[in-house]
Amino acid sequence: MQFGRRCAMRLFRAPAPDSAIIAGIRPLWTARAGPAAAPAVGEPAFRIPSVPIRPANGIENLPAMIPGLDHIGIVGADLEAMEAAYARLGFTVAPRCELVALAGDGSATPLGQVNSHLVFGRTYVELTAVEGDLETHHLRDAIARYYGFHIVVLTADDADAARDRLTGSGIDAPPTALAGREVRYPGGRGMAGFRWFRVPNADLPDAFVCYVEQLTPDLVFDASLNDHPNGARELQDILICADDPAAAAARFAKASGAAVAAGPDGPGVDLAVGRARFLDTAALQRAFPGVAPPALPWAAGFTASCPDFAATRRFFRDSDLPWRGGADRLWLAPDHACGAIVAFAPPA
Repeated sequence: MQFGRRCAMRLFRAPAPDSAIIAGIRPLWTARAGPAAAPAVGEPAFRIPSVPIRPANGIENLPAMIPGLDHIGIVGADLEAMEAAYARLGFTVAPRCELVALAGDGSATPLGQVNSHLVFGRTYVELTAVEGDLETHHLRDAIARYYGFHIVVLTADDADAARDRLTGSGIDAPPTALAGREVRYPGGRGMAGFRWFRVPNADLPDAFVCYVEQLTPDLVFDASLNDHPNGARELQDILICADDPAAAAARFAKASGAAVAAGPDGPGVDLAVGRARFLDTAALQRAFPGVAPPALPWAAGFTASCPDFAATRRFFRDSDLPWRGGADRLWLAPDHACGAIVAFAPPA
């Protein structure tokens, strides 16, 4: 059952930027400012920033309706093992947190899902495991197919407006829901809230695709977590393997409002931040020899952008990791990255 449908109603809607609050939720620390002082009499315990910390699309001059990649999610059975695997690949793994549903009165209900994150400048990778009742969890059907890369999350300046756009295009998206996670990062602590909805599986079965409106991006995109020993600095693209890449790309384009463009190994959809690439099995195996999809469609993996690619090459050359690749790309097979192909390349 989808989380958005479980909530059955929109739990929170900010009335106005200068008064938007989640009542009753007090961050343990104010972002980047050390211990939080007690709120003054009459002041809300938690205030959503009225001025965006970053453009939701990450790039100022692109149309707001074209989203960017906000983050992607790798789903596994053992979060500790996932954290160890990605640390071994040279990523800085942020402290773990628990996902909760938030109500308008500030109450939080655990969703039985724990996460760690690989944080970049404008995007991140979520490592997540379900520890609650899987039968009622929104990731149940995805996990039944395989463990690995499932979640693709697109940015939204306003989750309701994004949902309205999809509804207008014929996609019956569920109501938006409010959720969050208490983060304890080096640069700040507090409740990182977000509003989200899923693109229905019937319209986009190629991955678990959602839209998210980050309410506290200063907490989420903590710059102190951006330094990864492997040189990764941003999500560059995601890879989707499908029987019919053209049809899969068309579905993704409809859901994102972006256009399909031809690529060297199949169609792609350019987003405000990042690109979605669509390949059939033959093209995937030409690009990544020896890799076989566990099922189709398959969210196969992602590429991390590495501005100092020479340093990235040195990191892997000096490691004992079973990496493969050539002058302009390195990659590791799903067996070494919790079910996902992880590639590294210079900025596109």
